[in-house]
Amino acid sequence: MKNKHKIDILGGGPAGLSVAYFARKKGYDICIHEGSSTVGGNCQTIKMGEYRFDTGAHRFHDKIPSITKEVKKIMGGDLNKINRPSKIYFDGRMIDFPIRFTSVMKNLKLSEILKIITENFLNIFKINVENKNFEELAYAKYGPTLSNLFLINYTEKLWGARANELQTTISGNRLKNLKILPMIIEMINKNRKVKHLEGSFYYPKYGYGTIFDSIAKQINYENISLNSKVKKIFHDCKKIKEIELENGKTIEVKYIVNTLPINSIIQMLDPLPSENLIERASNLKFRNLKICLLELDFPKLSNNASIYFPDEHIAITRIYEPKNRSLQMAPRDKTSLAIEIPYTQGDRISILTDDEVIDMVKRTLIKEKLFKESDVLGNRLIDVKNAYPILKVGEEGNIRELVSFLQSFSNQKLIGRNVEFDYLHTHKIMDKAKLLVDTFDF
Repeated sequence: MKNKHKIDILGGGPAGLSVAYFARKKGYDICIHEGSSTVGGNCQTIKMGEYRFDTGAHRFHDKIPSITKEVKKIMGGDLNKINRPSKIYFDGRMIDFPIRFTSVMKNLKLSEILKIITENFLNIFKINVENKNFEELAYAKYGPTLSNLFLINYTEKLWGARANELQTTISGNRLKNLKILPMIIEMINKNRKVKHLEGSFYYPKYGYGTIFDSIAKQINYENISLNSKVKKIFHDCKKIKEIELENGKTIEVKYIVNTLPINSIIQMLDPLPSENLIERASNLKFRNLKICLLELDFPKLSNNASIYFPDEHIAITRIYEPKNRSLQMAPRDKTSLAIEIPYTQGDRISILTDDEVIDMVKRTLIKEKLFKESDVLGNRLIDVKNAYPILKVGEEGNIRELVSFLQSFSNQKLIGRNVEFDYLHTHKIMDKAKLLVDTFDF
């Protein structure tokens, strides 16, 4: 029996839902095949009693006006503009992020401050060269001293690799407007403010995942097949012919949009591609996250969007207080925290039980005097797979070859962080989805 759907979309995360949304607007028939019981992928909002938590410190950035307008339309009146700074937790003190020189001055030794000024003054006169890795980029922007204090350790914890092994793109443009000279000018001339984008963003009233819940409702859940994990992708070397689900169901396809992890897709293909491509795909790795959710018996910890932990001896990389994004995320007289701990399968974090991770997190933050044991009302640990593609220097060619191979199937399109193996944010994914649908010629 032939599949009645015009476009089959593999994966119901942000990329798959975005393609489906714009495709439906143009009148295409679609079916999303989602392997889990919920949509949203790694961008979900979960409920714990009166508390709501996102599966990541997600924020919607107003960088593409047409997409911002579309999301506002999708969310009605439930998308709010938020202005919240972030902080770096350093040796028991809070330093502004984006980094402000006045904040650095208050929290570092005079010898460190002088080194930072000297290094960045010398950077002004350096000939512009292409930075080959994240370490070089950080040093060029901030100098070695400031970078090694705050950026390098944090980056290596987050990505699980040396900073000089990582591509510059992992910064996600966060360092683009962060230059030390304007910070010094701002310190001298307090009336002149340097523009930073980190603290200004849009956020839904009831959690970030509601963006994708709303998209799913507009698509219509009748067009979304949950618990439909793809097991095999059959092809004739020119076109994708069928997909087989884990429940044994086989579906004949005419056109597909694939958002699944690129290394998984290669293994699903039948017949399999060359050994060379299989090996290249196996070398691509994702970083996972364990997120510890805590319900706390006091109204507020801080006013910050996020707090970053660069200390290499602390497994935590970031904490965020959902209530600082929307008051609806926790009861009025209580607050909550989401604490991120990145890991790779096989490392020391990955072998800990949920209770052991929660206990480690609580002991760490209690030791730092952020709260007391008696303040904790409830807890839960969630596991977020494939949170970040680990973008290593030298793998650009492998990624291009794998993507090119998968794009060689004439009836298959690719989109999303997992399949493109790129560090993409929601606004960029939605923009790419809209452009992709505009290219459909079937």
